[in-house]
This record gives sequence, structure tokens and C-alpha cells, in this order.
Amino acid sequence: MILRQGDFVRAAAGHDKDQLFLVLREEGDFLWLVDGKRRTIETPKKKRRKHVVSAGVWTHPVAGRMKDGEPVLDSEIRRALAAFRNRFSETKEV
Repeated sequence: MILRQGDFVRAAAGHDKDQLFLVLREEGDFLWLVDGKRRTIETPKKKRRKHVVSAGVWTHPVAGRMKDGEPVLDSEIRRALAAFRNRFSETKEV
């Protein structure tokens, strides 16, 4: 599975298992993950690729800006993750 900067992922292992993150950057076998709250842009979570799974494909302006290398704020990341959670929780209820 190819995970890139700006992708929505879930932690599959560790104490943060099942938490939702955005990929801040890639570095070899490692991904730097942010959630805008506990893991901010200044203190991202370093996690091996094999310990995360794709949370689904969804286009959000913040994710697009991250993919383009543009700066984003932690508050924007929190809103993007909240919108992602809301969108997919609504589709599961139907």
C-alpha cells in the first residue's frame, strides 16, 4: 500500500491504535503523522508504514494543500479529521 503526504490513515498498532491521523511527510520506511491536537506539526508521531492502514480515500482542501507542500495549521488539521470522521460515520449508519 502506498501512503503519501496528506493521506488519511489509522494506526494499526501501538498505544494509539485506531486513532486517525494525516500523513505529514514520508521518510523511507517511516511516516510522520499529525492529528492537530496531541500530535501537532511541531511534534509529529514517527511510525513505521507497516503499523498504519489507509483510512479511506477522501479529498479535503487541507489534505490537498499538504500534498502540494503548502503550510497548514493544526486547527485546520483538526477540522479536516473531524470532517472525515463525520462523513464516514454518516455513511456507516445508512
